[in-house]
Amino acid sequence: MKQIWLTYSWKDNEDHDVDFIAQEIEKTGIKVNLDRWTIVAGKRLWEQIEKFIVDQNHCDGWIFYITQNSLGSEPCKEEFAYALDRALNSRENSFPIIGLAQTNIDKSILPAAIKTRLYVSMTDEDWKDRILSSIENRAPNIQRPVVQPYTLDFHQFSPPGINEIWNIIEIRPRAGSWTPSFAGILQKEKNLLKPFIKYGPRGVYNQGTALYYPGESESTDGKFWLMYANNEVTTSMSLYLVCKSANWPTTICFGVNNNQPQFLVENIGTK
Repeated sequence: MKQIWLTYSWKDNEDHDVDFIAQEIEKTGIKVNLDRWTIVAGKRLWEQIEKFIVDQNHCDGWIFYITQNSLGSEPCKEEFAYALDRALNSRENSFPIIGLAQTNIDKSILPAAIKTRLYVSMTDEDWKDRILSSIENRAPNIQRPVVQPYTLDFHQFSPPGINEIWNIIEIRPRAGSWTPSFAGILQKEKNLLKPFIKYGPRGVYNQGTALYYPGESESTDGKFWLMYANNEVTTSMSLYLVCKSANWPTTICFGVNNNQPQFLVENIGTK
């Protein structure tokens, strides 16, 4: 079983936060050595730390739990320096040194040796596998998200002089272009949403942008109300689906009018 040494400030474990971290790391199959779990009373402290950090039979990696307390702790600094001076020299710089923090922190406050090595934030849902993969000297097994070929951004707009809030969905491709372009909502939601489309720069809802040869109609199956124009929607020029309503559509469709690609996105109102 792989083993690591975890350096921390005792102040950070008053509510067993460090014990919890050790518990979670051990779920990956790594044995965690903490000073209060491992050090034997009555024996010299640094001789025991040398045993658990430098000896390859007792330690396969070293974790520094980064907090304001540990960064300001002289014992932690001493242990950190000890690990660098002894362990790195003993292991010919192959010994994993890992900085672990509860949140993303300003890297300018980190020790130089941590900046140049693996730094892991516990806000990353894969933080435990990043530690395990470093100890096992392999790439982390992180599932890559499925990225759709389009982006949807959600805005709200209050027209001047009107005491209303309109909901707006900004639509654009991640690559390429859509010409002619369209967007649609469910036919049964038309009267509730009072939809129309606009065209304009990415991230900027421009109420006055012209549409070229615009039109509206039902889909051939009667399920959708479609709005279209000959404007070219690109990565920098967006199609805006505007709802003159405080409600969001439940389902939308969009893409190239009468051609491909076309997309259907459901459960919009719950996003």
